[in-house]
Amino acid sequence: MQQPTAVETQWWKTFYDDVAMVVLADQDPDVIRDQVDTITRLTGLSQGQSAMDQCCGLGQHTRELTSRGVDVIGIDQSPLYIDHARRLARERHGGAEFVVADALTYQHAPPVDVVYNWHSSFGYSCDDAWNQQMLHAARQSLRPGGTMLLEFPNMLHLLANFQTSISSTHPGGVSLTRTSRICASTGTLRQVWEYRMDDRSVRTHESSLRIYLPDQLIQMFRDSGFVDVNAFSPCGGTLAADSPRCVIVGSNPSVQ
Repeated sequence: MQQPTAVETQWWKTFYDDVAMVVLADQDPDVIRDQVDTITRLTGLSQGQSAMDQCCGLGQHTRELTSRGVDVIGIDQSPLYIDHARRLARERHGGAEFVVADALTYQHAPPVDVVYNWHSSFGYSCDDAWNQQMLHAARQSLRPGGTMLLEFPNMLHLLANFQTSISSTHPGGVSLTRTSRICASTGTLRQVWEYRMDDRSVRTHESSLRIYLPDQLIQMFRDSGFVDVNAFSPCGGTLAADSPRCVIVGSNPSVQ
């Protein structure tokens, strides 16, 4: 009998646990600030406006935007991560709101000025229509004339510089080895994440990410009803093939 794929088993429901949280929390605050600079520059988001962080994770970008006077709601499917984000927001006296929700279906009311999805939280299925639900939900959460921003690996760079194994170390004695392969039959990047702890215990997760080139992401935006769709580098400049990541930005039409 054929074994179910990582997507068919909905790998993301168990992937984002306490050990993965250690790795996700290991982010340079200066990098977070630079990324938020890109979000504000490409979307025009400014103090007094509203935004939704679609798949907010631990809420680093949400809290940074809140500190800049933006009214932000962060959503994520993980109760563990939302609890963590809420706790940090309370400790820092921030006004960000965090909600446990499925980004495929969640539509925020009232509509916001900007929806952003940062750091590969898209394309978890090999079914394009399934993935596109997230873009539809984002558009329904936007006011007329609002902006959607999606940050994703630049697959042109990833495929040209493919690495089968990457290792890293993180706080709390956690080391991570990430083994990658391309599944040609489904057009996906399959990865095995092996976490080793100080007590020598090992935890392993699998993930799958649909391989979308920048032009395919642009078309998905257009198919979801967005206009004026463009691709940028992570710093907001012109996207080049050697850029490791890409940012897709589109507008919700002013006239519905």
